[in-house]
Amino acid sequence: MNVIILGQAGSGKGTQAEILAKKYNLDHFDTGKLLRQIAKMGGVLGQEIHEIINIKKELVPSRILQEILHLRLTDLQREQGIVFDGVPRNLEQAEYFSVALQEFGRKIDKVFFINVSEKESIARISSRRICKNCKRVLIMGKDLASETDRCPACGGEIMHRIDDTVSGIKKRLHVFSEETMPVINFYKEQGLLIEIDGGQDIEKVAEEIKTHNKVKDL
Repeated sequence: MNVIILGQAGSGKGTQAEILAKKYNLDHFDTGKLLRQIAKMGGVLGQEIHEIINIKKELVPSRILQEILHLRLTDLQREQGIVFDGVPRNLEQAEYFSVALQEFGRKIDKVFFINVSEKESIARISSRRICKNCKRVLIMGKDLASETDRCPACGGEIMHRIDDTVSGIKKRLHVFSEETMPVINFYKEQGLLIEIDGGQDIEKVAEEIKTHNKVKDL
């Protein structure tokens, strides 16, 4: 099973990717996590990624994503399924994914688009906080009562990411509309896309992904 999960900021795609990976023993291709791991390893690629994400605070170019995908596919047994979390983000990446997977004897089986409204996206992301210490994601009103609370898991200080403001979220939603919606249409034309209502709670979204179009039988 090789599955892609896409969605706007706050859609819960990362959470659903984790659930799917655990349930079906899939490799979770979490781009952010892989980038951080490679940055810590050093070397030419690691140093370049470190400078981009930690110093310049920029998004990595598609060229680097391609290198990471190739490295990951090389490390995995062909029988090991993968859930791709939030990638590909644009048509260039989608086209490369098709070529790279075919090179390794793989293909995309399903693409799930967890769709949420702009209002829902803003509400979810603007209430999100991050623990500076353990990096746990916390929600105001659920995990935290006030901005002065500490992380309930490790006691660390919490922070509000600079791009989790309303203006920052709207900018990310615009980028998603401009760059990632064409990817969604790309997979829709291939008959691979399944759209899920991301406004439901986590359990209902997970159940729909599991049962929709017999994903459990892939």
